[in-house]
Amino acid sequence: MMGTFNIGHIGRQHRNTVALIWVVTFLLLLATWFHVQTRVTDSRAQELINAERDLSKLTRLSQEHVNRTLRSADQVIRFMQSSYLEIGGRLDLAELTASGVIDSEIFNQVGIINAKGIYILANLPNKTGIDLSDREHFKVHLANDNAGLFVSKPVIGRASGKWSIQLTRRINRPNGDFAGVVVVSIDPGYFTRFYNELNLGAQGLSALYGLDGIARARKVGPKEEFGTVAASAKMFDRMASGELHGSYIQHSVVDGVERIYYFRKVPQYQLAVVTGLDMNDLLAAQRSATRALVSQAAVVSLLLLALAVALTRYLKSVQRDLAARQSAELQIQDRNTQLDAIFSLSPDGFVSFDREHHVKYVNPAFVQMTSPVPVHLQGLNVQEFSAWLAQRSDVDTPCLDLAVLRAKVMANQPDSSVILEVNGNGKRVLKVSLRQSESASVSEILYFRDVTHESEVDQMKSEFLSTAAHELRTPMASILGFSEVLLNQEFDPATQLELLGIIHKQSGLMAKILDELLDLARIEARQGKDFVFTPTPVHVVIDQLVLGYKPPKGRERPWVLVPSTAFTIYADSQKMQQAVLQVLSNAYKYSPEGGPVQIEVIGPQGGALQAQWIGIRITDQGIGMTEAQLSRVFERFYRADTSGKILGTGLGMSIVHEIVALHGGKVELISAPGQGTTVTLWMPTTERIDQPGNTT
Repeated sequence: MMGTFNIGHIGRQHRNTVALIWVVTFLLLLATWFHVQTRVTDSRAQELINAERDLSKLTRLSQEHVNRTLRSADQVIRFMQSSYLEIGGRLDLAELTASGVIDSEIFNQVGIINAKGIYILANLPNKTGIDLSDREHFKVHLANDNAGLFVSKPVIGRASGKWSIQLTRRINRPNGDFAGVVVVSIDPGYFTRFYNELNLGAQGLSALYGLDGIARARKVGPKEEFGTVAASAKMFDRMASGELHGSYIQHSVVDGVERIYYFRKVPQYQLAVVTGLDMNDLLAAQRSATRALVSQAAVVSLLLLALAVALTRYLKSVQRDLAARQSAELQIQDRNTQLDAIFSLSPDGFVSFDREHHVKYVNPAFVQMTSPVPVHLQGLNVQEFSAWLAQRSDVDTPCLDLAVLRAKVMANQPDSSVILEVNGNGKRVLKVSLRQSESASVSEILYFRDVTHESEVDQMKSEFLSTAAHELRTPMASILGFSEVLLNQEFDPATQLELLGIIHKQSGLMAKILDELLDLARIEARQGKDFVFTPTPVHVVIDQLVLGYKPPKGRERPWVLVPSTAFTIYADSQKMQQAVLQVLSNAYKYSPEGGPVQIEVIGPQGGALQAQWIGIRITDQGIGMTEAQLSRVFERFYRADTSGKILGTGLGMSIVHEIVALHGGKVELISAPGQGTTVTLWMPTTERIDQPGNTT
């Protein structure tokens, strides 16, 4: 116990120390990677804050640029509106452009569309007379006399032939009648050229969008786009809910690039400016720094793990050196404990002898086999042990001679065991084997195996074969004897017929014995696998059986009592008829003095939680049986009548028992000498019960 305590103490101390090392290592790793995660998160957040701040400033510049441009355009439009109302067709737009009143660098073209949608005045030659009545920037003013300044989607101008954003206002006569539309065309490139100065990177974006989701001007890196649709972008929902500016991160609905965006609504106009930075470009430096930080953390982690592994190995070697002796002792003790447990729990008996051939160990199973009370055999020498065992051995069997058994083992004989019959704790048949040992403390071990059951089975087989041979020999002797008489002597026809009748009768008896033996063997071998189980009405089984049954000469047919309710059992119909027919035949056979034979169906038996049963009960008024006879009624070849007056094979009830048991049912017998016998076959009502049938 001291050795066990020491090794356990050392083991616990070692485990606690190792656990502490790894807990500290885990905490340091956790702190390292938490620091990395915090740094990465903070640096990313800071990059996004800086980007949002810069984009906010850029969108403000873009917003102011758009405002200035639109105000300038609106001034030109209002001037043209008032001038046209004052002088009409005498308005010289080319002269106004040449004199610098109209800035040709900003505006592609300016002109007047009359009330019919015809382009009547323009600052460029040969561009009048064009029908623009289908254009949105004309139709919106035709339908609404208070549309204000309208900024169109980018279109290819019919007058200019270039991409243009049309800025228009309605011209109303003094009486309010529609007089036409003033139109100023702005090159969308005017805005994208301004965006060139923003330097947003290869995938950076600057754009002017209408609140309808259509880009008036959009620039991504060096690429210019006009009329791009992005109505599903987040900023339009946010402006629709009242936000005038803000930021968000989204994969572009146009090109799929993930960007951080900042938007601002242009005051007084249905327009918004937006700038965006590619997240990959924005976070490239941060990701590079993150990789460097992760690499450093990985190196630190590996160093921590290497240190923990080195300390663990060192402590393990120290613990191994300190606990080597205690571990060896513990292993020996553990092995001894296991062997003790094995020998103690083994159903077979073991007796070991030391080097001086004295009994060293006896397991409980051996004592239980050989003695009704506990005994102390340790210390007995071989002769004393043999004498003790001889006192408990059957007088008709040889005593255990260890010298003979030892000689068999030394000679490597195939069967080096002996059989003993002992009466120490009931009669038992033991098979004894010996094994020699090279151990320093054990010279040899005796092994005792209880083969009582195998012996009984062998005896039962022998008795069965003997009985079967005897039963077959009797009719065979009659057949041989009478056939020999017929062959060697001449008889009159009447005598010949009588002798042939005897031969035929004995042949039938022998055939019946063989049929029943084969039937019984087939039932046992197949264990019901050839049974066809189906829901079977009981009255059908009874009706078919009674219809085909012919009672002995001079006897009345059986009385049948079947309830009005139709009961169903789960059975093989043919096998059940075979079992019931056997019981019915026995009822007539064992009531030779006559008397009624009755078949009755008993309704369901058993509670709601138990299997329900239907009983088929056959009652006779015959010779009956004693309790001793009842106890043997299912034995093969057993017959209650030993006088020979009642013919039979003694196999019928064995077959009945097997059939009912394979149905999950049970056979109940009630009988008394001279008072007849009642046999009830209880069968399950709905499904097969996989358990052996109980028999009473």
